[in-house]
Amino acid sequence: MAKYLKALAGAALLLACTGASAQLPKGNGGAEYNAMTKKELNVPELLRDYIGVAQGLLNAEKEMLSAVGLSEPAARAGTEAQALGPASTRSQFENALKVQADSLQALRQKLDSKPALDDATRQQFANGLGELSRGWMSNAELSRTLVENRKILKADGAIGAAALYLSKALPGTSRELGQTLQAAAAYAKANNITLPQATNEALNQM
Repeated sequence: MAKYLKALAGAALLLACTGASAQLPKGNGGAEYNAMTKKELNVPELLRDYIGVAQGLLNAEKEMLSAVGLSEPAARAGTEAQALGPASTRSQFENALKVQADSLQALRQKLDSKPALDDATRQQFANGLGELSRGWMSNAELSRTLVENRKILKADGAIGAAALYLSKALPGTSRELGQTLQAAAAYAKANNITLPQATNEALNQM
Protein backbone atom coordinates (compact mmCIF):
# COMPACT_ATOMS: atom_id res chain seq x y z
CA MET A 1 0.00 0.00 0.00
CA ALA A 2 2.82 2.43 0.90
CA LYS A 3 4.50 1.80 -2.46
CA TYR A 4 1.17 2.35 -4.23
CA LEU A 5 0.55 5.67 -2.45
CA LYS A 6 4.10 6.79 -3.19
CA ALA A 7 3.58 6.03 -6.89
CA LEU A 8 0.32 7.98 -6.93
CA ALA A 9 2.04 10.98 -5.31
CA GLY A 10 4.81 10.88 -7.88
CA ALA A 11 2.31 10.75 -10.75
CA ALA A 12 0.37 13.69 -9.32
CA LEU A 13 3.56 15.74 -9.01
CA LEU A 14 4.48 14.94 -12.61
CA LEU A 15 1.03 15.99 -13.83
CA ALA A 16 1.21 19.24 -11.86
CA CYS A 17 4.60 20.13 -13.32
CA THR A 18 3.42 19.27 -16.84
CA GLY A 19 0.32 21.41 -16.44
CA ALA A 20 2.33 24.38 -15.22
CA SER A 21 4.76 24.07 -18.12
CA ALA A 22 1.91 23.96 -20.62
CA GLN A 23 0.76 27.39 -19.51
CA LEU A 24 4.06 29.07 -20.39
CA PRO A 25 4.49 30.83 -23.77
CA LYS A 26 6.10 29.00 -26.67
CA GLY A 27 9.81 29.02 -27.30
CA ASN A 28 12.25 30.89 -25.09
CA GLY A 29 9.44 33.09 -23.85
CA GLY A 30 8.52 30.47 -21.28
CA ALA A 31 11.88 30.72 -19.56
CA GLU A 32 11.78 34.52 -19.69
CA TYR A 33 8.31 34.63 -18.19
CA ASN A 34 9.22 32.19 -15.45
CA ALA A 35 12.13 34.41 -14.48
CA MET A 36 9.95 37.51 -14.60
CA THR A 37 7.33 36.14 -12.19
CA LYS A 38 9.98 35.72 -9.52
CA LYS A 39 10.45 39.48 -9.37
CA GLU A 40 6.89 40.58 -10.13
CA LEU A 41 6.55 42.40 -6.80
CA ASN A 42 9.80 44.34 -7.24
CA VAL A 43 8.26 47.34 -8.99
CA PRO A 44 11.46 49.45 -9.24
CA GLU A 45 13.23 46.53 -10.91
CA LEU A 46 10.36 46.01 -13.34
CA LEU A 47 10.53 49.68 -14.29
CA ARG A 48 14.28 49.41 -14.87
CA ASP A 49 13.61 46.41 -17.08
CA TYR A 50 11.00 48.37 -19.01
CA ILE A 51 13.36 51.30 -19.59
CA GLY A 52 15.89 48.91 -21.13
CA VAL A 53 13.22 47.30 -23.30
CA ALA A 54 11.84 50.69 -24.42
CA GLN A 55 15.31 51.95 -25.33
CA GLY A 56 15.97 48.81 -27.34
CA LEU A 57 12.68 49.13 -29.21
CA LEU A 58 13.18 52.81 -30.00
CA ASN A 59 16.70 52.15 -31.27
CA ALA A 60 15.41 49.26 -33.39
CA GLU A 61 12.77 51.53 -34.86
CA LYS A 62 15.44 54.15 -35.49
CA GLU A 63 17.50 51.64 -37.51
CA MET A 64 14.54 50.43 -39.54
CA LEU A 65 13.19 53.92 -40.21
CA SER A 66 16.63 55.08 -41.30
CA ALA A 67 17.01 52.05 -43.56
CA VAL A 68 13.81 52.90 -45.46
CA GLY A 69 14.73 56.59 -45.76
CA LEU A 70 12.67 58.14 -42.95
CA SER A 71 15.41 60.20 -41.34
CA GLU A 72 13.26 62.59 -39.29
CA PRO A 73 11.18 59.98 -37.41
CA ALA A 74 14.36 57.92 -37.04
CA ALA A 75 16.06 60.86 -35.32
CA ARG A 76 13.07 61.35 -33.00
CA ALA A 77 13.12 57.70 -31.98
CA GLY A 78 16.85 57.85 -31.27
CA THR A 79 16.50 61.05 -29.23
CA GLU A 80 13.67 59.55 -27.17
CA ALA A 81 15.71 56.43 -26.46
CA GLN A 82 18.51 58.58 -25.07
CA ALA A 83 16.07 60.60 -22.96
CA LEU A 84 14.94 57.55 -20.98
CA GLY A 85 16.87 56.71 -17.85
CA PRO A 86 16.66 55.53 -14.22
CA ALA A 87 14.85 58.72 -13.16
CA SER A 88 12.18 58.52 -15.89
CA THR A 89 8.64 59.31 -14.74
CA ARG A 90 5.18 58.39 -15.94
CA SER A 91 5.04 61.47 -18.20
CA GLN A 92 8.31 60.44 -19.84
CA PHE A 93 6.98 56.93 -20.39
CA GLU A 94 3.85 58.43 -21.97
CA ASN A 95 6.00 60.47 -24.32
CA ALA A 96 8.19 57.47 -25.19
CA LEU A 97 5.14 55.39 -26.05
CA LYS A 98 3.77 58.24 -28.19
CA VAL A 99 7.03 58.47 -30.14
CA GLN A 100 7.10 54.71 -30.45
CA ALA A 101 3.53 54.60 -31.79
CA ASP A 102 4.31 57.33 -34.32
CA SER A 103 7.45 55.49 -35.39
CA LEU A 104 5.61 52.21 -35.90
CA GLN A 105 2.87 53.87 -37.92
CA ALA A 106 5.39 55.68 -40.13
CA LEU A 107 7.28 52.44 -40.71
CA ARG A 108 4.16 50.48 -41.67
CA GLN A 109 3.07 53.21 -44.09
CA LYS A 110 6.50 53.28 -45.70
CA LEU A 111 6.59 49.50 -46.07
CA ASP A 112 3.23 49.65 -47.86
CA SER A 113 4.95 51.65 -50.61
CA LYS A 114 7.48 48.79 -51.06
CA PRO A 115 10.70 50.85 -50.82
CA ALA A 116 13.77 49.55 -52.65
CA LEU A 117 16.85 49.01 -50.47
CA ASP A 118 20.49 48.55 -51.37
CA ASP A 119 22.76 45.97 -49.74
CA ALA A 120 23.75 48.25 -46.86
CA THR A 121 20.22 49.33 -45.99
CA ARG A 122 18.94 45.76 -46.37
CA GLN A 123 21.39 44.67 -43.68
CA GLN A 124 20.47 47.66 -41.51
CA PHE A 125 16.79 46.77 -41.86
CA ALA A 126 17.47 43.15 -40.91
CA ASN A 127 19.49 44.19 -37.86
CA GLY A 128 16.71 46.49 -36.71
CA LEU A 129 14.13 43.79 -37.31
CA GLY A 130 16.03 41.40 -35.07
CA GLU A 131 16.16 43.99 -32.30
CA LEU A 132 12.48 44.80 -32.75
CA SER A 133 11.66 41.11 -32.44
CA ARG A 134 13.59 40.73 -29.20
CA GLY A 135 11.98 43.90 -27.89
CA TRP A 136 8.50 42.65 -28.74
CA MET A 137 9.04 39.42 -26.81
CA SER A 138 10.41 41.24 -23.77
CA ASN A 139 7.67 43.88 -23.93
CA ALA A 140 5.00 41.18 -24.05
CA GLU A 141 6.41 39.45 -20.97
CA LEU A 142 6.62 42.69 -19.01
CA SER A 143 3.09 43.57 -20.06
CA ARG A 144 1.80 40.20 -18.89
CA THR A 145 3.53 40.49 -15.53
CA LEU A 146 2.22 44.01 -14.87
CA VAL A 147 -1.33 43.16 -15.94
CA GLU A 148 -1.46 40.05 -13.76
CA ASN A 149 -0.31 42.11 -10.76
CA ARG A 150 -2.32 45.26 -11.50
CA LYS A 151 -4.60 44.75 -8.51
CA ILE A 152 -1.72 45.02 -6.07
CA LEU A 153 -0.03 47.97 -7.78
CA LYS A 154 -0.58 51.26 -5.99
CA ALA A 155 -0.52 54.69 -7.55
CA ASP A 156 1.28 56.10 -4.51
CA GLY A 157 4.40 58.00 -5.53
CA ALA A 158 6.08 58.33 -8.91
CA ILE A 159 7.14 54.68 -9.12
CA GLY A 160 3.69 53.31 -8.34
CA ALA A 161 1.99 55.71 -10.76
CA ALA A 162 4.40 54.76 -13.55
CA ALA A 163 3.92 51.02 -13.00
CA LEU A 164 0.13 51.32 -12.90
CA TYR A 165 0.17 53.37 -16.10
CA LEU A 166 2.35 50.82 -17.89
CA SER A 167 0.11 47.96 -16.78
CA LYS A 168 -2.69 49.63 -18.74
CA ALA A 169 -0.66 50.94 -21.70
CA LEU A 170 1.64 48.05 -22.57
CA PRO A 171 -0.96 45.53 -23.83
CA GLY A 172 -1.95 47.90 -26.63
CA THR A 173 1.69 48.66 -27.33
CA SER A 174 2.46 44.95 -27.65
CA ARG A 175 -0.35 44.51 -30.17
CA GLU A 176 0.89 47.41 -32.29
CA LEU A 177 4.44 46.13 -32.11
CA GLY A 178 3.23 42.71 -33.22
CA GLN A 179 1.40 44.17 -36.21
CA THR A 180 4.48 46.12 -37.28
CA LEU A 181 6.70 43.10 -36.75
CA GLN A 182 4.48 40.98 -39.00
CA ALA A 183 4.42 43.70 -41.67
CA ALA A 184 8.21 44.07 -41.54
CA ALA A 185 8.73 40.31 -41.71
CA ALA A 186 6.42 40.08 -44.73
CA TYR A 187 8.36 42.89 -46.43
CA ALA A 188 11.65 41.15 -45.68
CA LYS A 189 10.43 37.85 -47.14
CA ALA A 190 9.12 39.57 -50.27
CA ASN A 191 12.50 41.24 -50.78
CA ASN A 192 14.70 38.23 -50.02
CA ILE A 193 15.98 39.66 -46.74
CA THR A 194 16.89 36.83 -44.40
CA LEU A 195 14.77 36.89 -41.26
CA PRO A 196 16.80 37.04 -38.03
CA GLN A 197 16.42 34.07 -35.71
CA ALA A 198 14.72 36.30 -33.13
CA THR A 199 12.10 37.26 -35.71
CA ASN A 200 11.23 33.64 -36.45
CA GLU A 201 10.97 33.00 -32.71
CA ALA A 202 8.71 36.02 -32.21
CA LEU A 203 6.46 35.04 -35.11
CA ASN A 204 6.12 31.55 -33.65
CA GLN A 205 4.85 33.07 -30.40
CA MET A 206 2.10 35.09 -32.08
